[in-house]
Amino acid sequence: MGKVPKRSPLLSLYIFLYNVVLFVIHLVIFIKLVNSQLTGNFVYAEHFLLFCIGTAAQLLDVVHGILGITSTGVVAGIIQVLGRLSMLYIVEGNPTIHNQISTPILLFAWVLIELFRYPYYAFRAWNIEVYILAWLRYSAWIPLYPLGLVMEWISQVSSLKYYYESEKYALRIPNTDLRLNFAFVLGMLAFVAMPFLSRKLLGHMSKQRRNKLSPAKRD
Repeated sequence: MGKVPKRSPLLSLYIFLYNVVLFVIHLVIFIKLVNSQLTGNFVYAEHFLLFCIGTAAQLLDVVHGILGITSTGVVAGIIQVLGRLSMLYIVEGNPTIHNQISTPILLFAWVLIELFRYPYYAFRAWNIEVYILAWLRYSAWIPLYPLGLVMEWISQVSSLKYYYESEKYALRIPNTDLRLNFAFVLGMLAFVAMPFLSRKLLGHMSKQRRNKLSPAKRD
């Protein structure tokens, strides 16, 4: 999001409440994740549903951008939300990586990004600029996005053997007896799509940061 579009007070209230609700959802997720690490009882299934709800709700960010309610980057938003939803189900479908160290690290990276993002946009709904929130929103991604993307890639590669051997999520080709093994799709995602999508997403975030935090923009 960049410059705040002109909105009615009622629409501003809606955007404010939307961001507050999304912040609360991710705060609950964060607290549950921290508790699971402190007690040593991390169970992926206990976080799966709430993560799906919080991530799917972010599709409204894309809708807001399409409607011109906010200045959300539509393409980057779609890549991020659909990418995360896909990863949630890829990890869910492979029980062998539920307790792999990359899984909780991935979840922490995702949730921390949102904890820095939604408070900033809640204030921006009223056209209020809090510099520390702006700095966190446009700087926290620098370690967190690459960390999350690397953990996604590790999860994808770690799942190739399981999906190949189990044939889980295999797609039957219509009018034939052939099935497309999901491991092939996952391999294409990991080795072909991920480098391109990661570069596009990181480039988008870098451009946003330059536009928002450069001295010329603040003057």
